[in-house]
Amino acid sequence: MIRNDKNFYLLYKFSINTSLFVFLFCILNFQISLSFFSMFETSTPSLISIVIYFCIVRFNINPPSIILLLTGFLHDIMIGNNFGITSIFLLLLKYFTNNLILERVNKDNQEEWIYFTIIFILSFSIVFLINLIISFSLPELSPIFFHVGITLILYPLINISINFFSFVSRLIKS
Repeated sequence: MIRNDKNFYLLYKFSINTSLFVFLFCILNFQISLSFFSMFETSTPSLISIVIYFCIVRFNINPPSIILLLTGFLHDIMIGNNFGITSIFLLLLKYFTNNLILERVNKDNQEEWIYFTIIFILSFSIVFLINLIISFSLPELSPIFFHVGITLILYPLINISINFFSFVSRLIKS
């Protein structure tokens, strides 16, 4: 009987991790598809960073590092990016979210946007410096500023929509 429980637990963990991998991979592909709109032609927002931050902070879902590593590798292969750069970014985002702010997040979510901004800019800066070292050239900065800016603008909008849906679901339940 104990063996069956262990098998069901392993099957459960495998299905949850597979579902999380597919979800994160779909978010990355949606992020790529945004470049077909004229507004995001130069650079797309980093939706994956917002999703990972919300998974860890709001929903208490800690994505395994291997899932983030595989998702980043597949993303780099698909878009022809430097191999491993997206994986490094996702792992840094997870590390900084888990270790820097989880103890300090205000229960009222008043400073959550500031924490996300610090974590996102810190992770992005490290990956940007790695790209500079690899390529030995300074890229055009306007798409980079647009990428960071539009991500930081979308975060509160997504946060408000999540709060709205949770408010409506609590109203329906009561």
